[in-house]
Amino acid sequence: MVFFPDRSDIASKTQGAARRFLRSLFRFATALGAVAAVTSIDFRFLHVNSTTAALTYLLLLLGLATRADLRESIAASVASLLAYNFFFLPPIGTFTIADPQNWVALLAFLVTAITASRLSSSARRRADEARSRQEEVQRMYDFSRGLILGKEDCSLADQIVKQIVESFGVENAWFYDCATGTTSKIDSAAPAFEESLLAEVAATGQVWRNASQTALVVPVRLGGPSLGSLGVAGELVLSEVALKAIGQLVAIAIERARAQQVATRMEATRQNEQLKATLLDALAHEFKTPLTSVKIATSTLLSSHALSPSEQRELLTVVDEEADRMTKLVSDSIDLARMGTAPLILHSEICSPEQLILSALNDLHALFDGRELKLEISPDLPIIRVDRTLSELALRQVVNNALKYSPADSEIRVAVRRHEGFVVVGISNRGPGIPKVYQERIFEKFYRGPDVRNRVPGTGMGLNITREIIQAQGGRIWVDSQAGKGATFYITFSVDRSPESRQKDHLQSRA
Repeated sequence: MVFFPDRSDIASKTQGAARRFLRSLFRFATALGAVAAVTSIDFRFLHVNSTTAALTYLLLLLGLATRADLRESIAASVASLLAYNFFFLPPIGTFTIADPQNWVALLAFLVTAITASRLSSSARRRADEARSRQEEVQRMYDFSRGLILGKEDCSLADQIVKQIVESFGVENAWFYDCATGTTSKIDSAAPAFEESLLAEVAATGQVWRNASQTALVVPVRLGGPSLGSLGVAGELVLSEVALKAIGQLVAIAIERARAQQVATRMEATRQNEQLKATLLDALAHEFKTPLTSVKIATSTLLSSHALSPSEQRELLTVVDEEADRMTKLVSDSIDLARMGTAPLILHSEICSPEQLILSALNDLHALFDGRELKLEISPDLPIIRVDRTLSELALRQVVNNALKYSPADSEIRVAVRRHEGFVVVGISNRGPGIPKVYQERIFEKFYRGPDVRNRVPGTGMGLNITREIIQAQGGRIWVDSQAGKGATFYITFSVDRSPESRQKDHLQSRA
């Protein structure tokens, strides 16, 4: 594909050449003007001798060499030589040198001036190159750091062009992604080339530059096929080497992002498999007790014909309750599995804290199996706004844990009170307690304490999802426990702030 420069490129190139010529002419005029000024001061005002004049010219040339280019320094050296010969070497006022020794002095002056100019110019050039390399390395670091610490709400392609513009000061930047066939760009002016050129460069792997040297496109690759292409345009267009180095960093960032995506998918797959295994294991353990009760009741009904109607009804009630219990176990397990892999969707409504607590405890009635439940509910509780279904599920998880991790003959205590703008539910048991080192970790997904993971069945998901439910509604959950003294889980629910609820709360406080 052949590209021809358009008129705008030719005009831009001509204007750039004119500006460079004017700047060079100004520098030459400044250098010659400085020589003329020194000559005028030494000859007309100070009337110095030839030795002093020579030293003055040398100081001037050294000063110019630190500022001007080599060409301007040499021009100033030649002008100083001519002025020195004309004004300070006899015969004065001519370019003739009467004393042969003055030829040696003049030659030494010229060699010294040019050598000093060359050395100073070379040192300045090396310093400029070192400073330029340092700035380029710093910009490369800023660019790579920006890609690594980029915002999650911005795609990688958009981060690439944004970081190029911010880190390297270019006016326009484009990135073409071969995987998606899309182009991300930042255009501050009319584009310097067609966007189809980006795909062409990515396909051919050939670098493209326009005639005016104001636009550059390079392929992006990392030892394999092209991943895309990068394009920049503007007054401060990057060099080909610099843009290729940026392309290498971009390729590394792309491969890193793809590796992270693969790792995330693998981790999700692993967690799904772990979820399935833990749910099946937990259901298998949880179903043993109700299935045993159902089997005993049905076997008794089938094998005995002398049962009274009341005894038959009692056995059928056992079957019915255990069937409800198994249905509830399956429903809760399905809800836990869904919430463990998808974001929560809340359906908030106002309700009474007392109704919420009693409804959750009623579903766990069969699990108490004669154990004592102490329920303490303050009479002045305000209305709360929660997702009732999810909140009951969260409460059931905590109460179920209190039952499983405490002796069969110990009591369970549930206390509900008001604290500032929240309703606080405390659920306590008299189990072995939770060591302080595990009190935060028990809310992590799939985590179970080392002393109970093989002794008590469970999935390690209940407390994690409970925390998500409570936090999504603006509340908190935490545990207070000491070894050998049981544990108390605290859950807070936000008080409803609607006008009707505030009015009811006001009337309750007055009563």
